[in-house]
Amino acid sequence: MIHETENETKRNPIRALDYFLNKCRKEFTSVEIMTHSGEIIEGIIDCYDRDSIIIHNEMTQIMIFKHSICYISPRNGQRIIPPEKQKWEYDPSKSATIILAAAKA
Repeated sequence: MIHETENETKRNPIRALDYFLNKCRKEFTSVEIMTHSGEIIEGIIDCYDRDSIIIHNEMTQIMIFKHSICYISPRNGQRIIPPEKQKWEYDPSKSATIILAAAKA
């Protein structure tokens, strides 16, 4: 069993929601927030914390409690978190070569 030393501190993992909200906030991405009641609120994220998100639009600034949110989506259709590249791609010619090489050995 490995014990932590005094210099090592436990780090909290970054949550996907926090990463998404921070990226939208930094890039001033206009978002669409749908609440559980069906109301759609559009605006730009000013700030957020553990329990709430503050957004603004042309008319006003709104604080939304996270427990009332159904989904959050960028309005312009851009991808906030790009898809990861595949770690490997299947190439039948390479796998056949490996099998043949293993058979010869």
